Amino acid sequence: MRRGAAPGDQHDAKSPARDTATPAAPTLRPPGTRPGRSEPMTSAYRRLWLALAATVALGVAVVVALPQLVSDADQPPAGEAPTLPLVEPAQPPSDDSAARSSAEQSLREFLRLRARLELANAHRWGEPDWSRAAGRAVEGDHLFAQRRFAAAAQHYGAALQTLETLEADREQRLAAALESGQRALEADDGAAAQAGFQLALLIEPDHPQALQGLERARVRDQLTGLMGEGDQAAQSGELESARDAYRKAVQLDPHYAPADAALQRVERQLADAAFRLAMSETLAALDAGRLTAAGQSLQQAAALKPDDSSVRDARQRLAQARQRATLDRLRTDAAARVRSENWDAAVSLYQQALALASDAGFARRGISHAEQRVRLHAQLDDYLADPARLHSPEPLAGAERLLAAIAEPPAGEPRLAAKLATLRSRVQQASTPVTVTLHSDGETEVVIYHVSRLGRFQTHQLQLRPGTYTAVGSRTGYRDVRAVFTVKPGTPPQPVQLRCEEPV
Repeated sequence: MRRGAAPGDQHDAKSPARDTATPAAPTLRPPGTRPGRSEPMTSAYRRLWLALAATVALGVAVVVALPQLVSDADQPPAGEAPTLPLVEPAQPPSDDSAARSSAEQSLREFLRLRARLELANAHRWGEPDWSRAAGRAVEGDHLFAQRRFAAAAQHYGAALQTLETLEADREQRLAAALESGQRALEADDGAAAQAGFQLALLIEPDHPQALQGLERARVRDQLTGLMGEGDQAAQSGELESARDAYRKAVQLDPHYAPADAALQRVERQLADAAFRLAMSETLAALDAGRLTAAGQSLQQAAALKPDDSSVRDARQRLAQARQRATLDRLRTDAAARVRSENWDAAVSLYQQALALASDAGFARRGISHAEQRVRLHAQLDDYLADPARLHSPEPLAGAERLLAAIAEPPAGEPRLAAKLATLRSRVQQASTPVTVTLHSDGETEVVIYHVSRLGRFQTHQLQLRPGTYTAVGSRTGYRDVRAVFTVKPGTPPQPVQLRCEEPV
């Protein structure tokens, strides 16, 4: 018999007696959780593998120790010469040796695969195949110990095939666990969803979908409770309370479509209610002429539904009301400026009104009259600012024509009436001659420019309108003399002296 790796070499030599009872499925635990110092296998699972180890150890003892005992029995007593054995022809290996070698090979492959799958937590997610493989291996150990190597090889091979199938089905089991968790989530079964995703995490730790699903499953009961609160509040018309409940549900699980849909629905209802209230306040304020309040409430409505036709209609009504209000204000202000004869300000107000509404009748009529008054006051102010201008014939004639164009000043324009009266008085004064006395020596020829040649005289009086005059005296053999004098309205000037006394 070949000495080497026996079927039980990788079993625990201190394992208790075999127990072929099939272990129960292990309790699932999500990845990342830490049990105590070591997570014990279930009692059935431990008994199964300890029985397998004990059986293999017994087989090793029989297979390895028995040839040694036989060899020792064949040795001669001490002091006796050994008896040479009969030399028999070499025999080919027996069928038992080949069967044993096959069984050992199958066992080694089984143990290697089992160790690899243990690292992958297959003992926790691979039931019932994991326990079935263990049971077949234990039966193989029994048969090996009974030197029924061919049968043992079959059982080891069957155990190995079971684990190989289990390993090959790993992705399928993962997909099934994920699907199970997802279906449970869709059915709002938080406990079943947790179990499905925990199983998926045993198969593949840190799987993103499983981790997310597990988190969602853990809050599903709380989430469904919030959804119930929201639904009840919505049915009772308490939309704000319903909105708060749905918001909490969305915060718990942003991927829960019913919560998001319910939140959007109740927010639309709240927006509709707020819109109707804002529009109602807008129309009421428009009817009452409270345009500022109407604009504020309309702005609130437009923020909720900017493209609503009622918002457009209200905007048009508000714009028209504001235009009317502005025109009314401009009409009132312009009338006040007309009453105070502030024609420049009145013209400006009429211009603003026409810019706002070109067909504003009061502005079209008023601006014509106001502009005429602006021109009239400018002319009057020009004459009144420099009274001496009236002492010249052309300005005086112009003033007279201006006064003739306005027979009587309007009763409601006292400033205009005062200016006209002042100008009329000054024109009258400028038109009334004043007696002027001139003294000479009877030898000097006297001329008043633009008036007349007076000749020689001792004393001469004449009537002159107010103004400034130049008188010149001349005499043969003497230097000419010149006198400039001013005639003021209503007051005769000092006598004018004109004598040529300086010989040339």
